Amino acid sequence: KYMKIDFNNKTVLITGASRGIGKEIAKGFFRLGANIISTSTKPIKIRIPENKRNKWKHIVVDFADEIALRDFFQKLINIKRIDILINNAGINEINTFTEVKKNDFVKINKVNLVTPFLISQKIVQKMKLNKSGKIINISSIFGVISKKKRASYSASKAGLIGLTKAMALDLASYNILVNSISPGFVSTELTKRILNEKEQNKLRNDVPLSRFAESSEIVNLVLFLSSKYNTYLTGQNIIIDGGFTIQ
Repeated sequence: KYMKIDFNNKTVLITGASRGIGKEIAKGFFRLGANIISTSTKPIKIRIPENKRNKWKHIVVDFADEIALRDFFQKLINIKRIDILINNAGINEINTFTEVKKNDFVKINKVNLVTPFLISQKIVQKMKLNKSGKIINISSIFGVISKKKRASYSASKAGLIGLTKAMALDLASYNILVNSISPGFVSTELTKRILNEKEQNKLRNDVPLSRFAESSEIVNLVLFLSSKYNTYLTGQNIIIDGGFTIQ
């Protein structure tokens, strides 16, 4: 199911790992030997098989809370090495543009764009010492195209793609490769919860491959971009959407 890549002795920080794609990415890295540092806004249970030697540390933090964010940065100081950073945490609020409240717009952009910027600044200092690192920002097809009632979300995710390109240029001399991934419709618990069967079928019919992505397909792309096999790909936004955006 997952690419057979060795991440032994690598430490991965992944935000927003309590469910969906983030949870599967964290599990994918852990299965391949990485030490995991994960975050979520609420506590989660992590089951680690007894035969596993790698470690998994979970931190509960609400990135919309300034004090919680400051405490999180203090915890990062004590972590000596982080080889891979996955900025995955994100929130959304659907509303017509003229009805979007300023506080909601600011909060969504704070969590989806400003927080990845701030976390990356902290982690890059550790990566520079090792003259290597991989950073993956999880954007969205709605950062490339958009949809009604997605003004706040699209702004934040488009900004994340722009940030990715700028980071890649500034960090290239340190051998730190930065890319973003823009998934389309993915078969997750959240998708099934917010869309009924009829709505899901309609969306599937709009995708040229006539199906949603499986989480494992997104995970495999993240694993490749983070692995030793990616030595030259940087500053790119990779759309993985079954052809939806090329129509």
